Amino acid sequence: MSRYRWALTAIAGVAALALLFTFLARPTPPSAAAGIGNAALIPVDQRMPAAQFTGLDGWLNSQPLTVSGLHGKVVLIDFWTFSCVNCVRTIPHLQHLEQTYANRGLVIVGVHSPEFDFEKVRANVTAAVQRFGVTWPVALDSEMNTWNAWGNQYWPAEYLIDQSGNVAYIHDGEGDYDVTESAIAALLGIRASPTPVAATPDVSTQTPELYAGSGRGQLGDSEGYGASSQAINYGNPSTPSDQDAIVLGGSWADHGQYLLSTTAAHVLLNFSARDLYLVAGPDTSASLHVNVRVDGGAVPAAQLGPDLTAGGVDIAGRQLYHLLTGEGGARHVIDLSVPAGLRLYTFTFG
Repeated sequence: MSRYRWALTAIAGVAALALLFTFLARPTPPSAAAGIGNAALIPVDQRMPAAQFTGLDGWLNSQPLTVSGLHGKVVLIDFWTFSCVNCVRTIPHLQHLEQTYANRGLVIVGVHSPEFDFEKVRANVTAAVQRFGVTWPVALDSEMNTWNAWGNQYWPAEYLIDQSGNVAYIHDGEGDYDVTESAIAALLGIRASPTPVAATPDVSTQTPELYAGSGRGQLGDSEGYGASSQAINYGNPSTPSDQDAIVLGGSWADHGQYLLSTTAAHVLLNFSARDLYLVAGPDTSASLHVNVRVDGGAVPAAQLGPDLTAGGVDIAGRQLYHLLTGEGGARHVIDLSVPAGLRLYTFTFG
């Protein structure tokens, strides 16, 4: 089962619509194809020319590249954004592919297409590239122009381009790493050297991604959003009555993409997942400390995520924070005690 973040973005232009129709009309997706290797590839006579990189704001780890200039190589295009946990979990697989196949004809190109405004800032992307160990070329698609030209809809999404410049394989979301690797090896004409593939966990009862701002969010316990940028006092709830919904306490202002705490405040969430991630950041450059409690008490040491200590989490930049791990999928209530000046974007789960 693939996991991904779906984008609500408009497809621009007739050419992009035509390309989108081509992708949507493709045969059974490679991730669902029987077997691996050649069976995972789009048949040669059905492959369409790859779209170009267009409207970019620059490159990291490389001089500017073009799709036509990469003819003769097998090219893996990876659409991603650094606050997307599904994208982050794909990076070790991409690192393995680069280490194994880069000297045999594979080129990986990451197309960083942001969901949130803070992901459009070059310095933020540069920091994320360094933090996650991304060494391949990264195109800065800040206005989603290349995303639209390709008719893409998901983070992450991977497209394999054959040596003739045609799209030979498409995969949306995480998983099926062995299938992707075997498709690459088949295009290169060599035997795959796959890494062990962990079983995909059952996420059927997992809390879905929850957006905080009114642009894509909906609050729990019958709470609503106020006028844009206007602070609303949400009282002092002790436990959320709704499951899988963000419940607020204290004063918050809605900014569409995010909620901003305007006083000391709380965020409560009744969730079910093994891992819990938070996309958040300070409203200014000052770091903020957030206290975290689970089920009314301190977070057990075994459940502390990489970004969480027994004292809470320091929110030093606008990014993804891994708060809880190893929860086993049972239901828990998390309570964040936040100071004024916190931007809350999303909760996401794994």
